[in-house]
Amino acid sequence: MFSSKKSFSSKRKETWIKTIFGSSAVTSIIILSLIIAFLFKEGIGFFGQNKSELDLFRKSGMEFSSLITGQHDSQTLIYRYLENILANESKYAESMEPDSSEIISAQDRNKKLLEFSRNFQDIKEILLEYEKDIVEMAAETKQFILIQNLIKELRLIARKHKLTEEDFSISMDEIDKRKKFSSREIEKWSNYFFRQGFEDEAKSLSALLINYDTSLAPFYYYDRTTEIVESYSITYQPLIRKQNQEFEEIFKNFNPKFSLKKSVEDFRKVKIAFVEYLNTTELFDKKIKEWNPEKPYPLADAFSSFFLGRDWITNSARQDWYGVLPLLSGSLLITLIALLLAVPFGLGSAIYVSQVANTKEKSLIKPAIELIASIPSILIGFFGISMLGGWITVFADERLNSLTAGCLLALMAVPTIFSLAEDALNNVSLRLREASFALGATKLQTCLRVVIPSALSGMISAVLLGFGRVIGETMVVLLCAGNRIAIPDFTEGFSVLAEPVHTMTGIIAQEMGEVEYESIHYRALFMVGIVLFLITLGINFFAQNLTHKIQNK
Repeated sequence: MFSSKKSFSSKRKETWIKTIFGSSAVTSIIILSLIIAFLFKEGIGFFGQNKSELDLFRKSGMEFSSLITGQHDSQTLIYRYLENILANESKYAESMEPDSSEIISAQDRNKKLLEFSRNFQDIKEILLEYEKDIVEMAAETKQFILIQNLIKELRLIARKHKLTEEDFSISMDEIDKRKKFSSREIEKWSNYFFRQGFEDEAKSLSALLINYDTSLAPFYYYDRTTEIVESYSITYQPLIRKQNQEFEEIFKNFNPKFSLKKSVEDFRKVKIAFVEYLNTTELFDKKIKEWNPEKPYPLADAFSSFFLGRDWITNSARQDWYGVLPLLSGSLLITLIALLLAVPFGLGSAIYVSQVANTKEKSLIKPAIELIASIPSILIGFFGISMLGGWITVFADERLNSLTAGCLLALMAVPTIFSLAEDALNNVSLRLREASFALGATKLQTCLRVVIPSALSGMISAVLLGFGRVIGETMVVLLCAGNRIAIPDFTEGFSVLAEPVHTMTGIIAQEMGEVEYESIHYRALFMVGIVLFLITLGINFFAQNLTHKIQNK
């Protein structure tokens, strides 16, 4: 009887234990699933919004203005080369003795070069003025399209709720055919929705009139797409022909003489760049001629502009761009620096503590390394700003850069790698070590040929989990990486390690609190989070597969 009661009590305890731990596991899975579902729900809508933004970019004429800007930027680049030559020549002339016989000749040469540079700039400004006109027309057209789309939405709302027409009798066909909207109309429609009790819709219209004084004459929002298209043949082509002729003429009439040999070589490069620019004018002309505001962007471009985009530009007067490449490359560069420093220290410390150190050394080294993990990341960031950044400037131009952040992240990753690697080394069977010693192997030989190969899978997992720890860190990179959104210039060699960068975690922390809910910017940040999640998920999956393969061997 007593035995059966005891057996029943044991089974009940076992059931409770299974229930508690089983429910905890199920809860963890549910929470993880909810996080993943929420992440993808908020982020996946980005591509549809991005396509709409790209279509607006093209339809409004902003794409046309960007092509003009690209051509003008090519001219500006040549002008900057000229200004650099002039600066070097002027510095050389200023370094001459006042009574030198060469100084008058040098000043005369500089005067002619300055005149040539100013002539180049004056000719260049012709295209700049045209660019400004196109940007102005495109901005006005963009505003018109946004208003047109808003009025379409309001027309659908009015139809859905069967509102009386009164002051809002405009039909969908009339909205599509419109080429302008009056501020008086918008004010009238806003008042209509206020009367009908739709305050949010009324406010969306009245927001367009914030800078408008209703006591003055009405203001009009125009669709100027036709003017932009016609400007290609009326203005752009004659302008470029005239501009190229004037460019060629000033180069032909300029007989360059310089004080420095370097300036001779630099001006030769300027002439090469100018010839290359002339060769690209046909390409610019072709792109501008083929521009069609009615042709929608392919959906694939909405994906490629994010995954292959090289720009992250928000709150732009022309067009916002959300390209993940500069953030991804910045994260990977900092992670690479951190792992190059953390892996040798982490694994080396684990091997020493596990295989070499005596009891006293273990009691000192292990708590010291593990104590680093308890330091808040914000304090490590403060240390990077106040101390490490200053030391980095000894061989870097800026104190906050990828090297500063990488060194700090290495410090944070060492405890993770150390703890996991040490556990893997300690879990190697004592029999293997004793068998190695029995065969006459030294302690070093046993460590290198028996213990480390046996614990290799665990040590690799430690490194990969250290990678996940580093790439997911936020506060340190936000404070110490420099936050410059640009793809690092890997052609610079080792100096790329000291370039300021921005990261995926940093951009989310920096901008998420300021974005409008469900805006394209909001969803773009979620897409960055999805990319980060997929990277860490892939690393964990790779670590598990690699561990199984090594264990099976």
